[in-house]
Amino acid sequence: MIDLTNLEAIKKLDPKDVYGSTGLLADQCTQIWNDAKQLNYPQNYKSVQNVVVCGMGGSAYGGHVLKALCKEEIPVPVYVNSDYSLPKFVNEKTLVILTSYSGSTEETLSNAVKAKEARAQITVLTSGGKLGQFAKDNNLPSLIFDDKNNPSGQPRLGTGYIVLGTLAILNQLGLIKLDDATVQTAISELKTNHDGVMEQARNIAKEIQGNIPVIFAAEFLEGNAHIVRNQFNETAKSFSAFSDIPELNHHLMEGLKNPTDKKLIVLFINSSFYWDRIAKRVALTRDVVEKNTVKTATYDVLGSSKLSHVLNVLSFGGYVTLYLGLLYQLDPSLIPWVDYFKEQLAK
Repeated sequence: MIDLTNLEAIKKLDPKDVYGSTGLLADQCTQIWNDAKQLNYPQNYKSVQNVVVCGMGGSAYGGHVLKALCKEEIPVPVYVNSDYSLPKFVNEKTLVILTSYSGSTEETLSNAVKAKEARAQITVLTSGGKLGQFAKDNNLPSLIFDDKNNPSGQPRLGTGYIVLGTLAILNQLGLIKLDDATVQTAISELKTNHDGVMEQARNIAKEIQGNIPVIFAAEFLEGNAHIVRNQFNETAKSFSAFSDIPELNHHLMEGLKNPTDKKLIVLFINSSFYWDRIAKRVALTRDVVEKNTVKTATYDVLGSSKLSHVLNVLSFGGYVTLYLGLLYQLDPSLIPWVDYFKEQLAK
């Protein structure tokens, strides 16, 4: 078994430096937050009636976090669109956020054309590519970043850019309120807690190895559960699923009985900011899971605000899935089946 504290051993399996990118989450957040301060939106962008975040895979992470974290604050509906087409309600009163880390995602480029046809208010979050050019050609107020703090070059390792970038755009528009002090404290805590997150991630990855991880989270961390699921898929090459409390309490627990030879482990993402009623549900859910002879693991989130907890789970998700991939003796950067699919689709 690989020693997960041995950097030389990690480098042999990780030549593209996924490990390095994972450790630069705080720097990505600092960079994109400062970049976004230069954004100025016209008034018609600030009076929209709904928001559609268009992105695929890791590029949609910001939309999922936005929906969960800001549900009780944002005054307009938020829809995450991961498809070629746009909802029929999109019009000149819609803010469409086109998000593609690489700028080459074909579904998002399709959305760009359709959003323009619908006369939506459009903004872009990307590192460049065709989407960046679309933003420039159409003189769109956009956040086009230099991905210098992602040495692996893998879009899914640019979570800081995508997640905080999406939140920063909504903040600049006045649709949510993130004061600079809260963001700076969250980033500072991300750095302070970094080593502790790594240690917990190593230990939990060892517990998960050989099992199918199912993530249970609640409230403002539901978007994070979606992200961790994706990270298990792509980085650890592991099947995974997620569900949210309290919804899962109304059906999923009955599905723990069969088949009897299941190899599941439920990973609870636990936050001190959960409402008391949710905290009770988390404890009872764990009790039911264990009574059905399913293994459990718990990550207790660190930080002094909900935003800090969101960033902390981003860090934890990055490391636990990286370590699990290394335990499976796999290069965490490679996504051979996704690449194969795209190659075949292009023919």
